Amino acid sequence: MEDENRITEVGTSKEEKESESLIKISILGQDLVGKTALISKFINDKIPITRETTVEDQYRKIIKINENECQLKILDTAGQEEYQSMIDDWIDFASCFLLVYSIDNNDSFAQIKQKYDYIIKRKSKGKKKFSVIIVGNKCDLENERKVSKEEVELYGKNNGVMTIETSALNGINVNEAFLKVIEIHLDKIRNKNEKSKGCPCF
Repeated sequence: MEDENRITEVGTSKEEKESESLIKISILGQDLVGKTALISKFINDKIPITRETTVEDQYRKIIKINENECQLKILDTAGQEEYQSMIDDWIDFASCFLLVYSIDNNDSFAQIKQKYDYIIKRKSKGKKKFSVIIVGNKCDLENERKVSKEEVELYGKNNGVMTIETSALNGINVNEAFLKVIEIHLDKIRNKNEKSKGCPCF
């Protein structure tokens, strides 16, 4: 996906400090679930014409939240098994995660549950806030559905994580998915800041 929002020198450096004005998002999921298409639709309102296998690409977008500019750095990751050794870097890079499965692929949802458990395990070692949303892409393929909404919603409820269905092809809930995980994360940052101001013991 070639565009002006692509960062040519890709790296998962953690040197840049995240804040309300800089948020890093990692998009994780099995190959062919539409991760790159979701990013392209969100950033440029376009779908890639040709499909290229992603190993690791990074994109940026400036959005306004409550009249304040916020820079997003979005990491597009590989879904193929041979690249899963890089997952620690992908998780350490970000504070926000879109875990993407395809509604016509049961295995893709099973992988999302494994990735969610691993994110919780790895991120819980630190003190930084993080936020996750589970995204069921390709909701335009309703006639080919293999993963039921009820199953995903129950999983989300049991684990305290929001779920949403999208269609990158038709633009359904794409912006909403990105903005919702950002909104959840900013609320956590603000709540943490308010607590630290209100009580010196934090």
